[in-house]
Amino acid sequence: MNETAKWYRLDNAAKLYPSIKTSRWSSVYRLSISLAEPVDKNLLEQAAAIAVKRTPAFNLRIKRGLFWFYFEQNGNEPIIYEDVLYPCANIQPRLNNGFLFKLRYYQNRIALEVFHSLADGSGGMSFLKTVTAQYLEIKYNIKIPACCGVLDANAPPDAEEMEDAYKKYANLSRRRSRKEDAAFQCGGEALPAGCLNIITAHMPLEALINQAKKYKCSLTEYLVSVYIWAIYGIQCSMHRRQYKPVKISVPVNMRRFYPSRTLRNFSLFVNPGIDPGLGEYTFEEVTRQVHYFMRYEINAKALNAQMAANVGSERNPAVRIMPLFIKKFALGMVYKMAGESRFSGTLSNLGEIEFPEEMKKYITDAAFILGRGRVNSTAAAMLSYNKNVVLTFSRSVQNAEVERRFFTFLIKNGVQVKIESNNPEEEQDNVLLR
Repeated sequence: MNETAKWYRLDNAAKLYPSIKTSRWSSVYRLSISLAEPVDKNLLEQAAAIAVKRTPAFNLRIKRGLFWFYFEQNGNEPIIYEDVLYPCANIQPRLNNGFLFKLRYYQNRIALEVFHSLADGSGGMSFLKTVTAQYLEIKYNIKIPACCGVLDANAPPDAEEMEDAYKKYANLSRRRSRKEDAAFQCGGEALPAGCLNIITAHMPLEALINQAKKYKCSLTEYLVSVYIWAIYGIQCSMHRRQYKPVKISVPVNMRRFYPSRTLRNFSLFVNPGIDPGLGEYTFEEVTRQVHYFMRYEINAKALNAQMAANVGSERNPAVRIMPLFIKKFALGMVYKMAGESRFSGTLSNLGEIEFPEEMKKYITDAAFILGRGRVNSTAAAMLSYNKNVVLTFSRSVQNAEVERRFFTFLIKNGVQVKIESNNPEEEQDNVLLR
């Protein structure tokens, strides 16, 4: 796609989200960067206008076509909002100058909330870094180089940033079945509409890596195992007659395997877990199961076969000529049968966040939050910055039992955990973990 194009097809992942969104739910995630000094709204508006002009992948509005939704260029400027108590609410483009993202600020923090059709977390972080870099350049009259995900605001947009990487790299001659068994769901008393409880933990990176090494697994594998262990414990406490698998969905950044510079979606998912119906598990057995599953599934060949199955479905002649209203119904049914019901929670790891050297002294923290699930009551998102892991649970139910079990396990194993929450009753460790 060239930069003069007026409209764009949605990528393979993006096509799902507008079809399954409801008035109460849509797939929105949030990224934030905290600065050393309070944010100036006027300067942030200037920075956002520059960044949007440079980044066509975010300068889009969504439109309804006869057969598919599609993007078209948005000539408006983004609105800057004050932050809110409950993040990741539905984004209504008609009230947002047509944009599918929101930029928010509160004290020292700049936050970006994104409807998932627009971009995955990697693309979103690149855009937020670019906005922040422009803000710092304006405020401090400095020059920040284009590296570590920061885009050069003075350079023309690169066509690769807008490419549909799924379409480019999928090998349609190799496909695999997407069939999976349904997983255990924790459930619970739902929070009021619009509410989302957030618990963020800051933990030393070295301590978590040392724990992972004890079980001969990676940091992500270890924390996925702790998450499974927490939910497994909840299911066991129910003394069910039949036990369902406990699985955690783990997004995989496909840029690890292919040289794509797209800012749009380019992620797939694997669902490691255990089946308590086969018998009792120790934590060590959980870590082994997760470790070998992820090592077996996360490779270019297996993931490409999954990607090819997804892309192949949309290229089916019968699907292509199907009117959009029928596609929406069909995708909703597919998601119900093969979407969130196939896992018990999500853990998304953006990895270590790096900034150009010229930015580092102005930045104190970063964070990542997933919005509410349509089926699952909890989701977790994490990143590493400045030798700390910042892990956030988002929850759509009253009960914090999953988080309580998760963080209690880590604390009992010697990991220091500092808790923050948007619920004052859960702000202190001794309250959450009692």
